[in-house]
Amino acid sequence: MLVLRIGTSNDVAGGLPEEQRAWHIASRMLGEASGEPVETILKRAWPTAEIPEHVGRWMDEYHPNVVVLQVSNFWYGHESVPLWLERKFGRAGSYLADAGLKLGKHRWFADNRLAITTSRALVRVLPSATHFSVEQVAAAMEATIQKVLSREGPLLVVRGNDHWAKLPLSTRRSNNRNIARNAAMSRTMRVICERHHTPYVERPVVSETEMRTMLNGARWHNSTAGERISGEVDGRAMVAAWNAARG
Repeated sequence: MLVLRIGTSNDVAGGLPEEQRAWHIASRMLGEASGEPVETILKRAWPTAEIPEHVGRWMDEYHPNVVVLQVSNFWYGHESVPLWLERKFGRAGSYLADAGLKLGKHRWFADNRLAITTSRALVRVLPSATHFSVEQVAAAMEATIQKVLSREGPLLVVRGNDHWAKLPLSTRRSNNRNIARNAAMSRTMRVICERHHTPYVERPVVSETEMRTMLNGARWHNSTAGERISGEVDGRAMVAAWNAARG
């Protein structure tokens, strides 16, 4: 059985071994339930107008039995000063935005607590912007869901955005904005998935206490415990979809 997983940076970041990754745990659970070996193909994409075509191409290439589509908080929740500069000053500001994205992809930055703290401190004193709005993400996700459902055979599971009671290393205002965006994203995706009769699952809200063990030291990516919990959520969702398809 083959799973095509359009996931997040948690699937590869943080230096965890494969067996501790959420996708690996979920695949193992599906394999145990189905009695079949399970292979997972990891992909990532931005929620642009092109994402349905990307997913369609991957489906043609890999012929998956299951597609997992995950909504990322980073798309609509991450507040970026360089991104605001790009939108404010055009081409001149875009150099800073591009540099910021490239820097964020480096493992040493993405898992460095001082770097993350500094990045979020800038948001306290300077204007910022998110990469996409909730509405833009929702439109891209619905178009992708329709693309997957247009193909006969593959099962689709939509994994909702993660929720935190308090965004790590953030101000009260920033945290309140994130909570509001998360709630709006969750409500919208539930409506979309109900409309298309597609399984939708979210990880329970992470409390401040749980966050100490579920996020790594940089307070950015999942720890081993966070990956285990996410993997169990995803695994149960895939097993439920597989059982439902069997009737």
